[in-house]
Amino acid sequence: MAAEVPSDVEAVLTQLFEEGRAAVRAGELDTVRRLLSSAQTVVRNKLPPGELRAQLLHGCRRASAAVDAVEPEVAAAYFTAMERRLCEDG
Repeated sequence: MAAEVPSDVEAVLTQLFEEGRAAVRAGELDTVRRLLSSAQTVVRNKLPPGELRAQLLHGCRRASAAVDAVEPEVAAAYFTAMERRLCEDG
């Protein structure tokens, strides 16, 4: 059975993922990078080692790579997938 994600952690990550999608749509790539960095920090510090943590960190890395490659639709898709994955476990 997966460990339950604390509600405050889920709320923070959900907000970061939603803001990330909005920033991608607005073309605010520096904001997207900042939000991804914040999400990675929260995931590393607040989630226990395991599948969810690994998947979210992978998603943050891939979204960051998509931003660097100027592929905003890919970055937005990663934000959506990470939020969906978080909700499955939360």
